[in-house]
Amino acid sequence: MKLTFNPSPNYRNEKSTTGIMKDLGLCLCAVLLYAVIYYCAAFGAQYGLRVILLACDAVVAALATDAVFYKFAKSKDIMKDMKSSYSIITALILVLISRIDTSYFAMAVCTVLAVYFGKLVFGGFGQNIFNPAAFGAALIMGNFAAGYNVDFATGATPTQAASSIGWMIPGGNFASFISQYGGLGKMFLGQYPSTIGSTCALLILCCGAFLIWQRDIDWQTPVFYICTVFVEALCIGLMHGAGIEYALFNVLAGGILFGGVFMATDPVTTPVTIPGRILWAIGAASLTLIIRLKANFADGVLFAILLMNMLTPAIDKLFDGNQIKDAAKFRKTVLIGSACFAALALLVGTSVKPKETAPASSGSAPAASGEAAAPAGGDVNFGEALPMTYNFNANKASCVLDGEENDTVRYACKAKGFGLVTNADGEYEMNEAMVVVDKATGKVTSVNMITFGDTEGVGDAATSDAALAQFEGKGLDDEVNLVTGATFTTRSVASMVQAALKEAGAEPGTSGETAAKPAAADVNFGDALPMSYNFNANKASCVLDGEENNTVRYACEAKGFGLVTNADGEYEMNQAMVVVDKATGKVTSVSMITFGDTAGVGDMATSDGALAQFEGKGLDDEVNFVTGATFTTRSVASMAQAALKAAQED
Repeated sequence: MKLTFNPSPNYRNEKSTTGIMKDLGLCLCAVLLYAVIYYCAAFGAQYGLRVILLACDAVVAALATDAVFYKFAKSKDIMKDMKSSYSIITALILVLISRIDTSYFAMAVCTVLAVYFGKLVFGGFGQNIFNPAAFGAALIMGNFAAGYNVDFATGATPTQAASSIGWMIPGGNFASFISQYGGLGKMFLGQYPSTIGSTCALLILCCGAFLIWQRDIDWQTPVFYICTVFVEALCIGLMHGAGIEYALFNVLAGGILFGGVFMATDPVTTPVTIPGRILWAIGAASLTLIIRLKANFADGVLFAILLMNMLTPAIDKLFDGNQIKDAAKFRKTVLIGSACFAALALLVGTSVKPKETAPASSGSAPAASGEAAAPAGGDVNFGEALPMTYNFNANKASCVLDGEENDTVRYACKAKGFGLVTNADGEYEMNEAMVVVDKATGKVTSVNMITFGDTEGVGDAATSDAALAQFEGKGLDDEVNLVTGATFTTRSVASMVQAALKEAGAEPGTSGETAAKPAAADVNFGDALPMSYNFNANKASCVLDGEENNTVRYACEAKGFGLVTNADGEYEMNQAMVVVDKATGKVTSVSMITFGDTAGVGDMATSDGALAQFEGKGLDDEVNFVTGATFTTRSVASMAQAALKAAQED
């Protein structure tokens, strides 16, 4: 039998695994403590307390999972096995990479799944393939979209805001965009809301330096990961006229620093050799940017780490051999592999289109007639339809009468726009507009911006001449269109127009029929949904809107995919008109008034074909889920159920 030994020197780490985990736990507790202090100071004590309770929730769930698993595994020493599982570390990381509005239920369930399926089923600590915390966070994002608490929200994070505009802003407009979060300086100090533990770059970097100094982690992985993100983002930014600030934003926003220090350094799910770690880190950084630029997720850190976890065995095999004799070959492999990853990221970066928009005349004084000067005209790309009956509660629009002339009335209005996302000081700039309404027709005559408070170079596309002109001649029964890339500002302007129309006494049609139904479309029906289903989560309610012979008409509203909160910590209710035949106890018709769910997805459940299935149905009957639009189907069904019950009581 032939034995082969690698020549000395051999690397030795004198620290035990327990010692390493204690240092890691100390750093995680420091980050958690900072989060508690920040949320208490910025949003109130209830927010800081929620951070603590989420951490306790996850830790208890992790320990309970360990205890039950080792009990059924007939462990001889359960306490010893639990101590060597280090599931508390997994729980703390999972909390710190989650949003503060994650529900306790979602956190507990995903912690259990992360510990069990991410670690224990593989044989416990040291045997798992995926980073357990990243695995758990992916479950929260992918399967618990409704598991967010509407009472705890802080607005869109920098990554969510950047993702909504395609992760690319021309250099001249970047300063305005980043100012919403206090600039790069306050982002470095963590003075903005994001995932619980990812904000304070200074603290995370100090923790990374401490762990490297203590030889708990190797420096190669975090350094190459963070530096690669910076360099590739810098190159992509330069392609589109953005400078070094864009690269710094990519590093500071989201989970780059936290993931690089606390997750990419996991010795179990990353390569064992130094060349392998370097290639792994560069690959993870490149995938992070690719996911940010092209995927639907606001941040790409978690999924980049999970994807690279799958490649770890292949990378280990690639660098299998004598690390000294084969050093030259390994260096060449690292260079080639790194170049391939970087080239792929840069190639994707070339296809990103920056948001070019016409500048708005922010703060311009109104003309002598009381109308404000409109922004300069420009090409506008219109997107999804926006009914003027839309629920704009989140925009908090208000109007004050500014003058009258013949049949026209003029209103000075203001509303939140992208200011739904608070800046670093917890304040926002309101949009202001002058809206003129023809009282005789109940239609808008003109809309002119007075103050533009949103992001220059992005939201001001919705305040150009062409964008504002679409409101002319529109009433509450009509639709306008969202301006592509400026949806927040479009809603803000539309909310002011709606408020002005209501102040002028305009009303939507009162014939009992509501705004036009969505165009008919092919609908794929799925599982049966009993009309006796428990729809409590949808919080449906109905108000009597009219009666005719044996039929009664109800104006109803209910939560749909709005179970997931929007940027203002609120949700958009679906609204429908439901007509019931009291003699038969059956639905006559269902018509949508306001669609508050995801355009292009949930609206499949509001098409003619989908709504028609409710006709002739009572509480003892069934309807069918619309495939791919289950949240909205439940929402509509909950309103139909509420109307049927109301008809029984009336």
